Amino acid sequence: MSEKYLIGVDGSEQSKVALAWGLARATERGASVELLHVADDSFLSESVAFLSEAQRASEQMLSAETEYARSLGFTGPITGTAVVGHPIAEVEEASKRADLLILGAHHGSRFAGSFFGTRAVKVAAVARCPVVVVPPSELRPNAGVVVGIDGSDPSRKAIAFAAEEASFRGVPLIAVYAWMPPLTPGLEYLWSEELVESQRSAAEEAIAIGTAGLAQRYPDLEIRREIVQAPPVAALVQAAEGAELLVVGSRGRGGISRLLLGSVSHGVLQALPCPVAVTRA
Repeated sequence: MSEKYLIGVDGSEQSKVALAWGLARATERGASVELLHVADDSFLSESVAFLSEAQRASEQMLSAETEYARSLGFTGPITGTAVVGHPIAEVEEASKRADLLILGAHHGSRFAGSFFGTRAVKVAAVARCPVVVVPPSELRPNAGVVVGIDGSDPSRKAIAFAAEEASFRGVPLIAVYAWMPPLTPGLEYLWSEELVESQRSAAEEAIAIGTAGLAQRYPDLEIRREIVQAPPVAALVQAAEGAELLVVGSRGRGGISRLLLGSVSHGVLQALPCPVAVTRA
């Protein structure tokens, strides 16, 4: 059965960039597409008249975005959903029926594009499927697929997603393990050269374990392993400049703590050096 992609639309230029990205991927993969527009009811009256008007406006937006999608030449199966409600809750519910959720990124606007703007971080935390957030500018990738490795279960899910993506695209997989010695003021002297070397060895072991088996599964995949002594977010952002995709893992905790995406995932989504995929644990 073919995959299904859920693409958030809101009429903004940033949303259109993400829509084009998602449609191109759907065409490559033979996936079906569902467009989703949510009219945020946070600023609306609870009266029936207001909610009815909001629903009508949401449906009009969805119709326009569906027409735009077809104008881009997409010929695959496409459906649409227009709702009024809390954006994060509505996206979480919709993500249950998708294999991939694709969002545009906005910064600083409370109104136009507010659904898929700074809320993209929170959406990535609660979504029930992998999420890709696309930068708000035209992209000319000239590198491979970058994935962050740290030895955790979420990291393993990210590696599997990234390896499949790189293999399909025919580009290198760049596995990055970033580490920093704990910096405790006044105790720097405790970090001897021997201790630092042991940390490097541990990093080499972790990245070797993380990428083990990929060569057998993807014989033609070029795998580059990079161990960087730098803060993880900075290392990943630098490695992903010009990349086709950056993949990071999310623990997907339960309850309120699910809104805590993790410092690395949060950091790269704020920087967005390229499209960023957040996978689920």
